[in-house]
Amino acid sequence: MKKLILILLLFFVFTSQAFANEKETKVTETIDYVYYDFVSSTYMANTVPDETGGFWAVEIDNEGESLEALNKHYKGKTIEIVYVGDLDLDHDIEIVSSQITE
Repeated sequence: MKKLILILLLFFVFTSQAFANEKETKVTETIDYVYYDFVSSTYMANTVPDETGGFWAVEIDNEGESLEALNKHYKGKTIEIVYVGDLDLDHDIEIVSSQITE
């Protein structure tokens, strides 16, 4: 049992270091709209799509506001997203942080 726990701990340490060694990239985008994702039960903000149709979807906090109020508040605001991974492989991207600016 001790060996199994040790192996699991080593696995988590090495996989987390794989992302830690990647270079962080920062992008600045504009929020297009906010929607409620029923699958994850969270509010999400989508950015304006780029020329290839790609966009970012970022979870946002809802402090009891309606969806209409969230859209009014966030639409057109700038968001800075810091990520690691390869943009050509959507499943390989991890958002490290995001910050909405006024």
